[in-house]
Amino acid sequence: MISVLLLVLQYKPVQTWIAKKVADHFSQEWKTKVYIGGIYVKPFSSVVLDSMYVLDRQKDTLVHTPKLTVELNGFSLFSSIGERKLHFSRIQLDNGSVYLKKLNDTTSNIDFIVDYFNKPDTTHKKSKPWTLIFEKSIVNNFHFRFKNLTRDTVISNRINFDDLDVYHFGVEVRNMDLVHHMFKGDVRNLTLREKSGFYVKNLTALATVDSNQILAQHLYIETPHSKLRDYYRMRFTHFADISDDFENKVQVDADFKQSQISSADIAYFTTSLDKTKFDLGIDGHVKGLVSNLKASHLTITGGQATYLKGDFAFKGLPDWDNTLLELNFDQIATNRKDLEYLYNRFGGTTNRKLPAIIEKFGNVNFKGKFTGLQNDFIAYGEFKTKLGRFQSDVNLKISKSGNPSYSGNIKAYDFDLGTLIDEPDLNRTTFVADIKGSGDELKNLVEKVNAKIAYIDYKNYRYQNVAINGSVAKKVFDGTVNINDKNINLSIKGNADLNPALPNYNLTGSIIDARLNTIHLLKDTITLSANIDTHFSGNDLNNLTGKISLNPIRIIDPRHNYLVDSVTLTASGTGRERLISLQSPIADGSIKGNYDLATLPSYFKTIVKKYIPSLKTNIVPFKSQQFDFNFKVKDIDPLIALFVPDLKIPDQGTFVGQFNSADQTATLSGYVKTINYGGMVFHDLILDENTTDGFLGLNISLNRIDLSKDLFIKNINIVNSLKKDSLNFNIKLSDKDATNQLDLYGLVAFGRDTTAKLSLLPSDVILEHQRWKIQEQVRIRLLDGKTQVSGFELSRGTQKVRINGFVSDNPADKLKVEFDKFSMATLNQLTRPSGIELKGSLNGDVILSGITKTPGMEAHLGIDSMMMNDTQIGKVKLESTLDNDRKQADVKLNILSRGLETMNIAGVYKLGKDAGDNTLDFDVKMNQTEAIIFDPFVKDLVSSLSGTVSSDLKLTGSPSEPKLNGKIILNNTGLTVNYLKTAYKLNDELTVTNSLIKIDKLSIKDIKGNEAIANGTVDLKNISNPDLNISVEAKNLMALNTTFKDNHIYYGTAYGSGTFTFTGPTDNMNIDIKATTGEGTVFNIPLNTSSTASDYDFIRFVGHRDTAKLAEQVNAFKGVTLNLELTVDEKSLVKITTDYGKLEGRGVSNKLQLKINSLGDFEMFGDYLIQSGKFEFTAKDFISKNFTVDQGGTIRWTSNPGNADINMTAVYEVRTDINNLYKAAGLTSPTGSQQKLVQAQLKLTNTLLQPRIQFDFSFPTDPQIKDDLATYLTDESNRNQQALSLIVRRQFATGTTNNLTNQVAQTAEQALSEFAFNKLNTFISQSNIRFADINIRSTSDASFAFRFFNDRLVLNGSLYNTNGNNNLFGGTSGNFFNTDISSFTKDFEADYLLRKDGRLRARYSYRVLTGTTLDLYNNLSVQYVNGFGLVYQRDFDTFGEFFRSLFRRSRRVPMPKVTNTDVAPKSEMDDRDDEKEE
Repeated sequence: MISVLLLVLQYKPVQTWIAKKVADHFSQEWKTKVYIGGIYVKPFSSVVLDSMYVLDRQKDTLVHTPKLTVELNGFSLFSSIGERKLHFSRIQLDNGSVYLKKLNDTTSNIDFIVDYFNKPDTTHKKSKPWTLIFEKSIVNNFHFRFKNLTRDTVISNRINFDDLDVYHFGVEVRNMDLVHHMFKGDVRNLTLREKSGFYVKNLTALATVDSNQILAQHLYIETPHSKLRDYYRMRFTHFADISDDFENKVQVDADFKQSQISSADIAYFTTSLDKTKFDLGIDGHVKGLVSNLKASHLTITGGQATYLKGDFAFKGLPDWDNTLLELNFDQIATNRKDLEYLYNRFGGTTNRKLPAIIEKFGNVNFKGKFTGLQNDFIAYGEFKTKLGRFQSDVNLKISKSGNPSYSGNIKAYDFDLGTLIDEPDLNRTTFVADIKGSGDELKNLVEKVNAKIAYIDYKNYRYQNVAINGSVAKKVFDGTVNINDKNINLSIKGNADLNPALPNYNLTGSIIDARLNTIHLLKDTITLSANIDTHFSGNDLNNLTGKISLNPIRIIDPRHNYLVDSVTLTASGTGRERLISLQSPIADGSIKGNYDLATLPSYFKTIVKKYIPSLKTNIVPFKSQQFDFNFKVKDIDPLIALFVPDLKIPDQGTFVGQFNSADQTATLSGYVKTINYGGMVFHDLILDENTTDGFLGLNISLNRIDLSKDLFIKNINIVNSLKKDSLNFNIKLSDKDATNQLDLYGLVAFGRDTTAKLSLLPSDVILEHQRWKIQEQVRIRLLDGKTQVSGFELSRGTQKVRINGFVSDNPADKLKVEFDKFSMATLNQLTRPSGIELKGSLNGDVILSGITKTPGMEAHLGIDSMMMNDTQIGKVKLESTLDNDRKQADVKLNILSRGLETMNIAGVYKLGKDAGDNTLDFDVKMNQTEAIIFDPFVKDLVSSLSGTVSSDLKLTGSPSEPKLNGKIILNNTGLTVNYLKTAYKLNDELTVTNSLIKIDKLSIKDIKGNEAIANGTVDLKNISNPDLNISVEAKNLMALNTTFKDNHIYYGTAYGSGTFTFTGPTDNMNIDIKATTGEGTVFNIPLNTSSTASDYDFIRFVGHRDTAKLAEQVNAFKGVTLNLELTVDEKSLVKITTDYGKLEGRGVSNKLQLKINSLGDFEMFGDYLIQSGKFEFTAKDFISKNFTVDQGGTIRWTSNPGNADINMTAVYEVRTDINNLYKAAGLTSPTGSQQKLVQAQLKLTNTLLQPRIQFDFSFPTDPQIKDDLATYLTDESNRNQQALSLIVRRQFATGTTNNLTNQVAQTAEQALSEFAFNKLNTFISQSNIRFADINIRSTSDASFAFRFFNDRLVLNGSLYNTNGNNNLFGGTSGNFFNTDISSFTKDFEADYLLRKDGRLRARYSYRVLTGTTLDLYNNLSVQYVNGFGLVYQRDFDTFGEFFRSLFRRSRRVPMPKVTNTDVAPKSEMDDRDDEKEE
């Protein structure tokens, strides 16, 4: 039976009949139309329902299913129905639709169906519920609509949950559970579109829908703009909460991983993002209500480089204005490009630009907290930017009116403030600033700032300890700035009141010891101190009134200390009474009248156009300009020392002007006595400008211009007259008798086509006293963009210089300069300061092109018979080209002389950007080239070049780092070292490798043939400043040959043996000398403060027509540091000159150190033991007294040469009548008026420049005299009086008042007598009688010394008359000319060295007795005694050495016999010379 039934059901009519019956049944039950087109049943496996639809009771289609397929799995009539279990393997709905409505009575159009199935069945007992298993459910192209008729809400571009229209809905659900949940299943590839435009491309998740939640696990949602992954859950009380109050009733819990969310998608669900657009990446956990949302470990990315990490809480969304933010940022990274992009997207704009200043921060990283509302928050954190690091802790509040208020502090660390504000001189800073205030406009701004700046860099100097305090309130600014830096102390206090129509400004402060060079404000070493006091009002220069005062001002440079009492600038009055005045010791000035600075240029243009009508210029209407100008230069050096240190105006100057726009006139006149700038000196500058109706005149005259220390131009007059588009000018240089003259006349004609034509009229040019002519046909046209020169010819006889062509920036425009038989001697005025005199004849031409932009050059020049300083150089030929692209210069230079090509230099110089580091490629070949041609290049180091030089060199590299390789041959090359003034001859071959000259055993000979050997290197990488590393081993080489003119610190002639080293560049060279002085050394140390005029090289007497000028004194040690360590023996003579005399002596010193630095600071260290010498006491070069210095005196230097400690005794010896000395003592001379030998002892102690001088006396031939006068001479004042009388008058003072006239006459006679004898003795000593010394003290006193056999035999003697006279003008008795020789007293000694070392000598003497006690008969007669003896001498350094020698002698072992071939051992004491035993 069942089989028959199943078979019947297979037929279509039966199925259609059943479908109709079912539809009719439900139509009756639901009281609506239910239609089923057909049903197909495949027994036990599937059911297909075709064309089913259900109308709601409003006759609208509620459900429409064109095709519904249900497939069963394992269905059995017996078991499945009994067990009440159905397993759906697949349910598929294609192209169906559902239209749900919420009716006005709050019921829905589907309620009748729901109620039908929910109606309890009272006819059947409760049975077991069905178990339904949904394996796979598929919906394709489903259309769902929902309409809430209780609400008539129209929403565009957003999902209206009261009017939903979802179409193209498709989904696959597996394992759907509708029993335990409203819905649970594995949702795959869900896609839908909503009429608002919202589109879900793919939704895949393990989804659960209950009455209180929607859960999506393993979530993946993709829309056209967003992708969400991982987990999402919404919890609510009722489904209606989603549409009714999503923000406050739906709990969101989501984990996002690698998700992107776009505002374009979110905007479909909320109205808060109408204008906001964003596309953000999101990772992290979000939980809570939208109105109280919290995010943890959240990472959000946006733009190209923006991201943020942290934990965030938002309370109050979506009401952004009232949302409380608690943002804890672990990191925010962004930049201006991203911020600008995000700002426009979030703000709903398209082209809003953030301030450009944000770009300067580069990539910004932030870590910190942000708490509060968007208009009332606290921001705390640290920013790391390209400019540096800074921290903020700021509370910002913005009122409803938009007025901000803020407080907190900002800290910056090494922050590049200069880059931020586009101030290149300002660099980095570190500071802490406390701020508190409100307002964003001046009218409501209230502000307090307290900043402490640890440092701030300005002009590459770091200012430290800077404090700024300020406030603003009611448009009044008040503040202070303080800098307490080691190189500047600044304190400024001031205020500004902007409330009046003309704001008031008050500023006071001080600057103390601002070292402007150290803080890089000036190049020169300047220290500035000043007080500032300003009070003024106004808003532009035209209405400014008040006073600016600086007082006092101190400006200090290394040479000057300027003190300016005050500088005051005042402004007052209006209209014609307007006055601006300057008063100061620097300058006085004033401008009085009516003027407008803004239109002042147009006023001056109007004046010029009056006389040049063709001038095309833009003239704007100007206000009245009627004022007088007066400026007087006084002592302006303090001011120009700050701004133009090379400029000096030592004398006063005056400028006066009157300007009147009503009649378009302007006059200006001025005079300055002297202007010194850049080494040039302008004398007597006169400026005179005036206007009349007919012309504008401008005259400039100067008495002289000193172009350099050796070249000047006299009588400069420039006269200009401008009228009717023409300028007549005349330039006169020098007077008629000068070496060089110019009297140039010209005319400039201005054209309306903006061109100008310059014509030179017949003019005179005199060069080197030779008259040259300028041809009349010279025409110079000033065209648009170029200048044409035609017909210019400067000639003298056959000598000609021609110039023709164009001056422009066009390479096609060429200017040709031709030389025809031009004498090189004409250029001597320019070369003479370098010590060069030229001769020869120059021929050829130079063609220039593109001069004003990219100059090109082609030169073909030759010099016939060129001579330099009377040395024949030869025939010189130069060819050179430089293209306008300036990529390469080709140079070829050769010299022919004596039938040889003495020089050939050829190569290229690459100038292009792609040339790299190897821009030079030259071959330098020389064959016996005259060395003098190198004089201009080495003149700062050596001079007087002679001989020849040969070379074979390759020059590569660049001008800044040249590379020379090859060899150099010096052929009897002579030179003089400028610093030492020593002349040497060199002969050697030197190798050069990479610009390093290797010196290997180079022989150096001085003018006497003494030789030294040099080794080392000379580095020529910096060709203008070679680097030396040379060591010279010398043997009695002339090491110094200078005079006082060359070096005022020390000078002389020195021969030395030892090591001389020269290291460093020539402009900063170290010279270290460790040597022993040799015979012939004379070393002068002038410590006196005055010398005769002839001693100085900077005083020259020149004629009226001489072009030389007075040279400035130059520091001889500039660029040189000298360290000398000398061992001095008795063969060297040292001369020390002081204000009171000259010490001349010979002695010994083991380590005498002299140190002189490049500034000329001179220090000496060491002890000098005087063996012999003399001290010449001088007074104005008239009184000259020679003292003999006793052996054993010492001079000890410890630093300053003038502060050396001296301990020396000098003896002035004279024969004089001692009767006056007895009279002064109140005694009677026992010998009457008789001349005795007297020694005035001068004891010098303390320092060289401030010695302590003490006098004493000794009487070598009669010691009894000192005993007789012991009481009198005990008094120091008596000794001083008698010593001075003896030194000046050569006789003792009587102690009584004599006739003043007689005393003066006697003093003059004695002084002239001694002066004459001193000059006579000087002449004898300079007469080259080497074996004899003769000293004539007076006409009755003389001495001699003769030396024979290499000084082994020395004969000393003297001859004098005790009754003679020292005065040339006194009596004639007792002198050499009228007295028998037997009447003279004789004294004789012979000394012979038995050993060459002088340790054993024989001595014979024939001398007068020092007393008369042996003569019993005539105690007044002269008695003589003969003596003979042997003298043995040993030298010891210390007493300990002396005693050790005594004891060692007692234990001495007998020495073995010395054979002829043996050499006797040298005693360890042989060279000692400090302490003597005789």
